[in-house]
Amino acid sequence: MSIRYQNTKPRIRMNAGCVTIGVVAALVVGVPVIWMACDDDDVDPVNGSTTYVNNHYVPGVGYYHAPYMAFFPYRYNDFTPGQGYYYGGRYHPTAETATVTSSRPSASAVTSANSTYRASNPAKRGGFGRVGSVFSSSGS
Repeated sequence: MSIRYQNTKPRIRMNAGCVTIGVVAALVVGVPVIWMACDDDDVDPVNGSTTYVNNHYVPGVGYYHAPYMAFFPYRYNDFTPGQGYYYGGRYHPTAETATVTSSRPSASAVTSANSTYRASNPAKRGGFGRVGSVFSSSGS
């Protein structure tokens, strides 16, 4: 003869109303957060009113050369054997001693840098890995 023991713990039942309220609350909080996270495509990384120091790096744009008030693909005074020192957009036989260590980029440099950034980041991503987004304000 076997003896069965009954579970003496009371069962907790989920109220359908509580589940519905929880889902609605998650949607109310979650959708605006996702919307804001997906809608940062219009932000330009380079600002003309910002002062940048020499060799400040902006991903997708390059390194800032303060004396030339512009961004370039290589660090200021970067040395490459056989080519020389890179500054101001080309190689030179000697390193340059910078007298300007920070500056604001010129208007044309800002336009060029932001264009370079947009060209290097062509895929606008929506949620869940699709290209494009219904939340995007730029119409893609």
